[in-house]
Amino acid sequence: AEKILTRINQIEQQLGRVRMEKWGARIIDIDILYHAHDIIETEKLVVPHPGIPNRRFTLAPLVEIAPDFVHPVLKKTNTELLAICPDTLEVKKTVS
Repeated sequence: AEKILTRINQIEQQLGRVRMEKWGARIIDIDILYHAHDIIETEKLVVPHPGIPNRRFTLAPLVEIAPDFVHPVLKKTNTELLAICPDTLEVKKTVS
């Protein structure tokens, strides 16, 4: 996962991301949501991503590709997490 994070940071930088402030506006943001069933908590990386259960825009596509995957900390499937997600923003699928 650490190697993946290093590569993600390189890709973000190549695409023009400049890290100026935490949670600031950014041109690109790539996150590691899950890494198999691993639970990782380091200074640089937390997996599963702590925002998963609270973000409909993350859960909706996860349900499409892995509906029965069980969150290793919360012990609920992506489908179950989407059903109880407090985020009410609409998620639209677009095709281009």
